[in-house]
Parts: sequence; C-alpha cells; structure tokens
Amino acid sequence: MVTARFYVRELTRHANGTGWADPAPILTVKLSPVSGAKGEANKAWASATPSGEISMTIGNPAAAAWFDERLGRDVAITFEDRPEEG
Repeated sequence: MVTARFYVRELTRHANGTGWADPAPILTVKLSPVSGAKGEANKAWASATPSGEISMTIGNPAAAAWFDERLGRDVAITFEDRPEEG
C-alpha cells in the first residue's frame, strides 16, 4: 500500500445533456501532488514526489459534494492491491 498526498486543485462542472449520470451534473476533479511550500508536514514527503496529476470525471452527487467541500485542501489517496475477483 502507498499513500500519496494531493490537493484538490480544480473543479469543473459540466452541463449534463448526454444521458450519462442523469440527472446529476458531471464534475471533473483535478488533483496535484502537494509541495513542500504547502507546509512543514509536506516537506519530506514532497521532496521525493514526482510531478503529476490525477483527473477524474464523476457523476455521483455525493462524491461531487465531497470534492467540492475540499477545493484547495490536501487529501490522502491510498493505492492498494485490489482483491482478485473469483
């Protein structure tokens, strides 16, 4: 398992006229790795972090609200193996 520190950098709302995820609006979320400039707690972590971006387009209203409340804030993202289906 690896935990990464990102911040919610950008939210873009899209009108939903595609039939996908009706009736919820679609939200694109962009996350960027934190940097050492974002505080002492991030300095050591950020010194070994590559640059990058995570971009997700979602139609789940609860998930959209969660990200909306965190615009500009740091979040933890955990990457772990997914159990084999069977």
